[in-house]
Amino acid sequence: MKRLLSLMTILVLFSCSNDDNNIMPNGEEILGVWEKTYEISNEDYPDLEDEDYDYVRQFEFLDDETFESYTFLRNTSTNTIEGYSMQMKGTFTTEGNRMNLIYDQWNSNTEASEFVSLDELELIQEDVEWSCDFSIDKEELLFDFDPCGPLENCVGEITLERVIKAL
Repeated sequence: MKRLLSLMTILVLFSCSNDDNNIMPNGEEILGVWEKTYEISNEDYPDLEDEDYDYVRQFEFLDDETFESYTFLRNTSTNTIEGYSMQMKGTFTTEGNRMNLIYDQWNSNTEASEFVSLDELELIQEDVEWSCDFSIDKEELLFDFDPCGPLENCVGEITLERVIKAL
C-alpha cells in the first residue's frame, strides 16, 4: 500500500508540471484578445460624423507566441473600424509575472487626430524590445510598466479587458 501511495504521489507531481510559459500561476491564460476603450467626443475629433466612437488599444496573444496590437477608432453603433493610428506585430514570452515583447511598429504619418487605413500605416521601428510586469485578475489584464527616464513619455500602467478568450 505504501508503494502504491508513493507511486501515485510521484505521478501526480510529474503530471502537474506544465511547460506552457503563457499560463499564469493562477491558471489564467494570456492567450486571446484584450482591449482598452476610451470614449471620445466629436469635439476631440471634429471631422467625425455625429455618432459615437471609441478609441481602442487592442492586443491579441496567440498560442504560437506571436502577438498583434492595434490602436484604432471604432464606430460604436456599427462596430466598424474607421481607421488606425498604430500597429505592432511580433513575438512574446512570459516568465512568471514578466512579459517580454519583440516587435515591429507601424504608425500613421498624420496628425494625432487623424486615422488611416491599415495599409497606409508606415513602418517606423523594427525589432523593438519591451518588457513589463503583468497580471491577470478575472477578465482583466494589467500591464505595469517599468519606470522610465526623466525625458521619456511614461505610462505607469494600463488595464485591458478580455474580449475573446483563446480556444
